[in-house]
Amino acid sequence: MSKMKEKLRKLNFQDVVPFVAFIVIFLFFTFASYNSRTGTFQMLTLRNLNTIVSQAMITIVVATGAMFVVAQGSTDLSVGVNLALSGVIGSYVAYITGIDWLLIPVSLAMGLIVGIFNGVIVSKCKVSSFMLTLAMLIGVRGLVNYLQTFTDVQSIPGSLSFLSNSAVKIPLFIVILVIMCYVFEFTKVGRYSRAIGENETTAKFVGIPTDRLKIIAFALSGLMAGVGAIFYIINMGGTSNQMGSFLEIRVIMAIYLGGVLVTGGSSAKFYKILLGSFSIQIIITGLALIGKSDVQYSQTVQGLLLLLILFLSMLAGSRRRRHVEHLEVSEEAGKAKVIDRK
Repeated sequence: MSKMKEKLRKLNFQDVVPFVAFIVIFLFFTFASYNSRTGTFQMLTLRNLNTIVSQAMITIVVATGAMFVVAQGSTDLSVGVNLALSGVIGSYVAYITGIDWLLIPVSLAMGLIVGIFNGVIVSKCKVSSFMLTLAMLIGVRGLVNYLQTFTDVQSIPGSLSFLSNSAVKIPLFIVILVIMCYVFEFTKVGRYSRAIGENETTAKFVGIPTDRLKIIAFALSGLMAGVGAIFYIINMGGTSNQMGSFLEIRVIMAIYLGGVLVTGGSSAKFYKILLGSFSIQIIITGLALIGKSDVQYSQTVQGLLLLLILFLSMLAGSRRRRHVEHLEVSEEAGKAKVIDRK
């Protein structure tokens, strides 16, 4: 019984909320989508569930890279425009060379280059990640729009169309997910990133190369934006003028709605990406099913969710600080008792 109570005490507030939020969101839109004429819950149809998974894939793939940045207490608002730039350049290179498979390495390389650039500026120049990636969001979007004035919209190369088959796309998605999960949860890159988020000064003191880890984190975020570009082209059949628009907001919302604090650290857990991403996609799809897919409804709901996430993050953060302060006081009291006995 005592062990059970101890486990319950260890259950963190920010770990419980994402599960509760996901269940509430799913149940709400499931019942709200009930069609009395057909006697079915539209949310639970195979076609709709397939759409949710397919649309959530891009958010999840990009979020697996952005998670390393968030775990360090930073943010990457450039993932959407990075995805667009990578996809547009990758598709154009494949088109002008006639070598279809070049789409993949060029998209990955472009995403990685942008990510490394962000990481170097943040780590070496000590620039705020929020301000830098916000500037990238604005500047690169302009560059993408300029490039598309003469590259035009490119369709997926014919020889790569097999990638849009679910029998190929889903296993590929799962393999990428497993690899990124392993890197985040079981390698030094993931552990050190969380350590930086907990306390960067302490991380430096114990010998963690914080500047190098920041570059690696942004590089992974950029690389996965390149992977996301490939998945976007696979899903949509080619590039588009709206490619990657507002994706950065969806990725950040997915991570924070999943229960990761804005300060990162130990609150960053890989499974939270899945919870948050599917929650966001269920909301978007659910609004469409109940006839509320208009922009004003979608933006209002997402804005309210961001406010709720901010409030819960503040609440969880204050609880966490009180817990740390309590441990420090207890430790000091223990030391004092030892000194008194001596």
